[in-house]
Amino acid sequence: MTDPAEMIAWLDRRIASAQTWLADHGRRSKKPRPEMEIETKEYDIARFEEIRGAYLKALDRRDQAGSAA
Repeated sequence: MTDPAEMIAWLDRRIASAQTWLADHGRRSKKPRPEMEIETKEYDIARFEEIRGAYLKALDRRDQAGSAA
């Protein structure tokens, strides 16, 4: 199994990468990409943030169960 810290770091890098892409190529850039590409990146960011949140929540529950035992 992948180390939780490594997984969270990977998700953080993916989110940051997509946000950088949007900053460079999004609607407000000088030469924005097609709307479909922008929407795809926004969707990717939302899903990665959702996965990260669920992962942190599961880790928290696991840690609480481990300390209660």
